Amino acid sequence: MTRNTKIAIAVPAVVAVILMSLFVVWKTNDEIFQPFRSFSVTVVNDSDYDLVSIETGILSSDASGNTVKSGAKHTYAKPIKAGHEKVISPRLSLTGEGGIYLKYTDSRGETVQKTVCSYTEYASGYSTITIQNDRVDVKEDCR
Repeated sequence: MTRNTKIAIAVPAVVAVILMSLFVVWKTNDEIFQPFRSFSVTVVNDSDYDLVSIETGILSSDASGNTVKSGAKHTYAKPIKAGHEKVISPRLSLTGEGGIYLKYTDSRGETVQKTVCSYTEYASGYSTITIQNDRVDVKEDCR
């Protein structure tokens, strides 16, 4: 085997190992890289009711400074059963500053809207919304 042949085999193999290693680091260190990814929200349904409708969208300010929904929204079509959780990565775009809301309807027909990201410039980072029968808690780390 000639030297050029050995190099032609070794270089792609080394590149493949490096790329696989970077992928493993990216996936196993989620808490480090999560703030730099597109926005995601973990919905933890600790209530007694299924969540049958979930909508996320962008909040912005109008000329008077009032918070309003913009046209950008994402609907998650699958129900989240009581006692389950789901990570949703809505496809939202934002120009300038704003926030992100999540609105859900449970199997009783009760609808609740919460701000899950109070301030973002890039629609990145993550939030966790924990839904219980008597309250809703939000933890956010938005960018």
